[in-house]
Amino acid sequence: MLREISLRQFNAYCYVRHPALQMLSQEVAWFEARNKKLLAAIIFDRTDSDYGHIILARDSRKLFRCISVSKAFFPSPEEAIQNLKEEIGLYLNDGQECYPQGDERIPPTDIFKPVVDDDKLHPYFKVLSNEPRFEAARNLIQEIAYSFEDVDGNYIQQFQTAAFDARLWELFLHVLFYNAGFECDKSKNIPDFWLKKFGYECFVEAVTVGPNESLDVESPTTSQEITELSINYLPIKFGSPLFNKISRNKQYWDMDHVTGKPFILAIHDYHIPAASGVPGSMTWSRAGLSNYLYGVRDVVEFTEEGKTIPPWEITSPKMEKITEHRFREKVIPSNFFAQPNAQHVSAVLFANGATITTFNRMGKLAGLGSKDIQMIRTGVRANPDFRSPYQIPFSMQIDDPDYEESWSDTVVMFHNPNALKPVNPDMFPQMTHITYDQDEEQFYVIQNPNEIYSSATIVVMESEESTNEQM
Repeated sequence: MLREISLRQFNAYCYVRHPALQMLSQEVAWFEARNKKLLAAIIFDRTDSDYGHIILARDSRKLFRCISVSKAFFPSPEEAIQNLKEEIGLYLNDGQECYPQGDERIPPTDIFKPVVDDDKLHPYFKVLSNEPRFEAARNLIQEIAYSFEDVDGNYIQQFQTAAFDARLWELFLHVLFYNAGFECDKSKNIPDFWLKKFGYECFVEAVTVGPNESLDVESPTTSQEITELSINYLPIKFGSPLFNKISRNKQYWDMDHVTGKPFILAIHDYHIPAASGVPGSMTWSRAGLSNYLYGVRDVVEFTEEGKTIPPWEITSPKMEKITEHRFREKVIPSNFFAQPNAQHVSAVLFANGATITTFNRMGKLAGLGSKDIQMIRTGVRANPDFRSPYQIPFSMQIDDPDYEESWSDTVVMFHNPNALKPVNPDMFPQMTHITYDQDEEQFYVIQNPNEIYSSATIVVMESEESTNEQM
């Protein structure tokens, strides 16, 4: 009747926690009943130091929301669990599957029901919707979508068609900010996110790096090629969408609800998709972004043959200032944070993990995928010594009991040293924070010890004995 589940499983279905309530209470155990018709949690009341429970069920938007709070609280969690078993029986066989709460303004979001003809569907959307190996991602994304409010009215159509990457990025940010404890105010549709937490407010506009046939290159195959692309090509790829955001006729920071509050640009690179055996551009483009944002980079050294030497192979690395970036016919100024209007940008948030396979792994960890699907993740993670140029390789099965992953593991916030309204890094825990002191000519880092620089996921379908690799 009542089955205990993990916090990770509970989190895959619950997206309605209020930050203030988490200050007053702490969840200590989680349960599901009747094939997840009902969820429940045992809570510790921090004020009175006793235990109670809450019961959740789907409302008319299909969101799991609280429908019952224990009438009494108890000295131990065991007593609270016994009381939960008694009270949850009132709902198990009441004939209801939906428990409307009267404040639902929009219908449930069925993100996978096609709203356009098949020939207009994005190929990644087709893969996500139909392939058995992405069952976990599909189930998790549907649950997240129930809590995602489409203020523009075209999110589903764009998610299914040409703007798939951009809309997946917004969905990733939605769950990232939720897990960071923010409420998202959707009373305005620009910028994309109005975040609130304990009286603190900030705004985030989502940006993506897309393809450009006249400029783009083939995927690099060596570390030397990546180093070379980070000098000019990648800064230009990041620079175009970022500069466009601070060159609008109607600026974000001039809007009444934004004025005087931190404003963040959140960027993800999708300009070269992953292919069989070839990683997507998001896995090797981060260094180019840092070079562009601060106008400084490691001095590039060359071998006798004229090839670049990767920074991690240089015994005494040095930094140099950059004034511009040139690639083919394209020329842009470097140091984004020093450009006109950039003082209004508090930080640039970067991630390389807003991909189908991230949702697939997180769904798998939450028990939303088939047991016949196995996943192996390989990549490189942060060195505990952030000054070290050497990254740490890893390879783990997702089902390994020691495997851990959070939404913030691939996220870095680059802070603007010239910002008029700096971001408080304490409001964005777990992710890595980087800033550059222009006077000391020194980078400073608050590092997420679990930070992943890049990775690939191998998906194995045991029943079909087939292996697929995606980024």
